[in-house]
Amino acid sequence: MSGMRSRPPRRIEPDSASGQDAHRLAALASDCEATGIARRCLVLRLSLLPNDLRKPQHLRLARDALDPLLSADRAQRFILPNDDIVMVWRGNADGPLAASRNAVTQMFADTDAEMAEVLGLWLMLDLPADIAALRDVIATSLDENSVPPTEKPRAAPLDAAALAVLEATLAQADVARFARRRVVCIAGTDSKFRPAWEVRYLAADELCAELAGGRAARAEPWLYRRLARTLDRRLLALLAANQELKDARPFGLDLDVASILGPDFLRFDTALPQLLRGRVTLGLQPADILADLAAFLFARDFARARGYRLMLCLPDSDMLPVLPMAKLGLDLVEITWSPAALMVPAELIEREAGHMVLAKADTAEAIAWGQSHGIALFEGRAALPGMPTFAPPPVPAR
Repeated sequence: MSGMRSRPPRRIEPDSASGQDAHRLAALASDCEATGIARRCLVLRLSLLPNDLRKPQHLRLARDALDPLLSADRAQRFILPNDDIVMVWRGNADGPLAASRNAVTQMFADTDAEMAEVLGLWLMLDLPADIAALRDVIATSLDENSVPPTEKPRAAPLDAAALAVLEATLAQADVARFARRRVVCIAGTDSKFRPAWEVRYLAADELCAELAGGRAARAEPWLYRRLARTLDRRLLALLAANQELKDARPFGLDLDVASILGPDFLRFDTALPQLLRGRVTLGLQPADILADLAAFLFARDFARARGYRLMLCLPDSDMLPVLPMAKLGLDLVEITWSPAALMVPAELIEREAGHMVLAKADTAEAIAWGQSHGIALFEGRAALPGMPTFAPPPVPAR
């Protein structure tokens, strides 16, 4: 970037600092989904840049690079809290889109001409078809992990008294505004990710921030487990009501074993359209399985008889030998990407790779590692619909 001539600084929109743009974008997404009016959407994922390329002058240049798109029909620009920039417009804008893409590429001319492609900075979405992917972008920008730890106030932990008050509040509260989705994608033959299913959940941290005085939802694991069961019931009730599932695509739910055996799940199961039978994935936590093995086996057989796919969600990849998916009678296993995954024997990963999801795949390194071990299903910021799969080049024949 050092070779570029600096432009005069542009005024920073006030919404970018407060996160209001993220909420305005979420409202636009909901309106688009409700009306079905087609829109084009560009996400410039500046959050994937290294820190030395995310200084204020770089962010201003990136915003300037997208100025041509402001001429498109009903164009709007949104600056998300993690510095991602989203442009939404209606109709054809091929000329301005090409001009903006060229300007973004020129930003990296002095570093690496292919950087914008390699990092997957440029993400195109078609709305309302890709609403789930856009909501994932918004949720990621608001996630607490996107805020540097030094900037986060330390919240008081959720205690028993606060949990009791919260549960009473949840009995009457409208939780729809806390409903979130994240996308699990599969690597396509065109070297781009496409959606496999979306995971639906209630944002516990946001819910506690608003309804429990900013308490830290996960600070006390056993209290959080009880809260999770309450949220399971509310989520199942939300999905079973108001024809929520009428036009739903394949999706997943992370549930407690007790939740699967409860009356709210039965009502949800009754409301589930026949077209979704066999296309809903239930994620189970290892601690929940080990706490009551008999209850797990009963819930597993019940869910399987009703046509659900079952997935083991492992927080640590080194738990694979202890809880093998096949012996538990499950269909999928999810592991979370971390540097520790590099230490897991390759043969252990590759044995389950055809039925494995790599979660928190937020970087090109995570995608490359997963694909090198035969994993095709990913969840994370580097694996959204339309983004490149970072597939390694073929080994030349000798």
